[in-house]
Amino acid sequence: MSTAQAPVGAGTPAEAAARYDAAARAAAATVIRRYSTSFGLACRLLAPGVREHVRAVYALVRVADEIVDGASAGAGVPPEEARRLLDDLEAETCAATARGFSTNLVVHAFARTARHAGIGEDLVRPFFASMRADLSEDRHSADSLDAYVYGSAEVVGLMCLQVFLADRPVPAAERAELVAGARRLGAAFQKVNFLRDLAEDYGELGRVYFPGVEPGEFSEAQKHRLLDDVDADLAAARAVIDDLPRSARAAVLTAHDLFRELSARIRATPARELLRTRVRVPDARKAALAVAAVARARRPRRRGPRGRRAVVIGAGIAGLAAAGLLARDGWDVEVLERGETTGGRAGLLEREGFRFDTGPSWYLMPEVFDHFFRLMGSSAARELELQRLDPAYRVFGENYAEPLDVRSDLEHTVAQFEAVEPGAGARIRDYLASARRTYELAVDHFLYTSYASFAPLLTRAVVRSLPDLARHLTGSLHDLAARTVGDTRLRQVLGYPAVFLASAPRMTPSLYHLMSHMDLADSVQYPQGGFRTVVGAVERLARAHGARIRTGADVVRIRTERASAGPARARGVVWRDAVGAEHELDADLVVSAADLHHTETALLPPELRTYPERWWRRRRSGPGAVLVMLGVRGALPELAHHSLFFTEDWDANFAAIFEEPTRVPDPASVYVCRPSATDPDVAPAGHENLFVLIPVPADPGLGAGGPDGTGAPAVEAAADRVIDQIAAWAGVPDLRERIVVRHTVGPEDFRRDLNSWRGNVLGPAHVLRQSAFLRGSNRSRKVAGLHYCGGSTIPGIGLPMCLISAEILLKDLRGDTSTGPLPEPADPAP
Repeated sequence: MSTAQAPVGAGTPAEAAARYDAAARAAAATVIRRYSTSFGLACRLLAPGVREHVRAVYALVRVADEIVDGASAGAGVPPEEARRLLDDLEAETCAATARGFSTNLVVHAFARTARHAGIGEDLVRPFFASMRADLSEDRHSADSLDAYVYGSAEVVGLMCLQVFLADRPVPAAERAELVAGARRLGAAFQKVNFLRDLAEDYGELGRVYFPGVEPGEFSEAQKHRLLDDVDADLAAARAVIDDLPRSARAAVLTAHDLFRELSARIRATPARELLRTRVRVPDARKAALAVAAVARARRPRRRGPRGRRAVVIGAGIAGLAAAGLLARDGWDVEVLERGETTGGRAGLLEREGFRFDTGPSWYLMPEVFDHFFRLMGSSAARELELQRLDPAYRVFGENYAEPLDVRSDLEHTVAQFEAVEPGAGARIRDYLASARRTYELAVDHFLYTSYASFAPLLTRAVVRSLPDLARHLTGSLHDLAARTVGDTRLRQVLGYPAVFLASAPRMTPSLYHLMSHMDLADSVQYPQGGFRTVVGAVERLARAHGARIRTGADVVRIRTERASAGPARARGVVWRDAVGAEHELDADLVVSAADLHHTETALLPPELRTYPERWWRRRRSGPGAVLVMLGVRGALPELAHHSLFFTEDWDANFAAIFEEPTRVPDPASVYVCRPSATDPDVAPAGHENLFVLIPVPADPGLGAGGPDGTGAPAVEAAADRVIDQIAAWAGVPDLRERIVVRHTVGPEDFRRDLNSWRGNVLGPAHVLRQSAFLRGSNRSRKVAGLHYCGGSTIPGIGLPMCLISAEILLKDLRGDTSTGPLPEPADPAP
């Protein structure tokens, strides 16, 4: 008997084909087992009938990759011969798919899968085109990179999606969302691998995939920008993973979470280290991610209470936070943002290698950020790289020869106050003890409530504190500071927090002395990469939980309807796109995170306004601002990360801003941020980045700013005066000559771009009648289903307050009238 006639080959043709198919499947499984522990782990979570087909897709991809970079080069195959091998593999793959058989076991396994799932040449051809590109291109343009990523990664995701949906009818709209998600996930995987493989791609192969990025000069700023793109892709993909069949959901979720972990680890790895090491996830962590993914994949998908939809107006920090919390709670959420980018007041300006935060720059109340991130299933440590500032800030006084460095340390503060003014040390210790008690009382009982019910406030702690609260509500911050210290600078250090509250020390209740606990005894921190990293983290988490964010969508009207009996109810919004076309979006809940004045007076008809124009005429706006962003040649050690410049008579400053007739103060008490003191990636090497805030009246008539002195005359004149003031007070006489980039922003910019009431920079001032429950409410009294969040509403101004306002929204929707933060979930971060 010949070898061909041996018993092992006996049987019917069908049985022989089955044996051959089994051998092909085994070959594909062997490839995946030998080449990828991570992908192999995810694959094991697929249902058996799906698993074999995904393995077949991966095995073909792996063999093609080995022709391009790995085994063929090790065997001494020259590039031209490798190209021919790749061409042959493509031809054989297409032919085998057509005829259903190949002598190459890996190709046979893929052909079998392609016929089963309907994978056609429209996906196969782009894949091989990208593989060929690696043999001829070592630099990419934006267009060629898009084509490469599509062919090398996105089509692989689409092939797997074809497998997942084989024999499963899916509505066209749902399939389109899944297709978009598969592409985004594939793109994210590829970009993460580009970053992981920088050392090999650049050092050994001479390849640079990202346009404009030279790995030898790879910077933190470039790394963070690329990772922001990756995280946006991951978040968009995460939004549709729960729509996948159960047979695939846990595996895809595991792969998503693994690459999200890789993204976080790359973000935490210095850019220069990526040229020497390949970032990995330990096996134990991979296993933990898989276990968590399996648990989440088994949960039924929540579509919100009874499947309801929420629309959020505005993608500032409050809108993004609200969207994330609502999406995590099960709502179907869509965010509409009129600008082209998210962040609102927390904006970003990039010019000539400088990256300017154009809004918030003080990271205070770190526990509020961490609490929010934990509500979202993450943590501040995971999302941000925080640097404690020392000194917290530097104070320059108009008539003082030397600046004063302030550190966020109780004992240092006591010693410093004592050194400046004998006897002030003991008094500041008592002041800060009172500030800490008031701060803790506020967090526990007053910040996290909408005041829908006052009953929860009647606790022993609150009742016991009523005498102190009454005294602090009726006295001013100015008077309390004056009773504590006599030195002008020390009084100003204690009174300056009023500016964070869009107010003046004489107008601000002394209750807000609690803020001195934050900067004098707690900590002032900085998120590496700037405050856009905070916005990016909140946005990523919102998207990861399913929120959809649409930019360039200007809401022009809140749609309402009124039944024959009962109040009007919000039913959605009308929004306008970039070309002026109007669209309607239905919703069961409308949340406006836009300026409250704009929401009430521009988006609602007069009869449905809780806060009509006459109400606003009795309110006090916070100040406006002229912002000056400066790129400066050379070092500026004279300035700390945060520097405050106080005029001797700052009552005159505040009077110029708040009392009629208003004027731009001269000289002005100003704030200067030098983030390049802490973050080298916000300015080119050998340069400094300065952000200057000049408080001015809230008056759009002062005009807008612009690049390089092209802003309104009043705006540019204020900028000129303050540049010279900083130069004189800080001892930098040539500051003006060293400026290489200049950009200003004025009150009209805030009115035009952010719909800010009277062009103010922060929001309504925190005077007594605009604080706590006397501030704008978190819900409309005339339109059911219309809620508000952000700096215009309870609890007030600042990034932490905006995060809290989003949490208050969620509590209000749940009917939760408790006064403290929500319990943090016990489940681990996704």
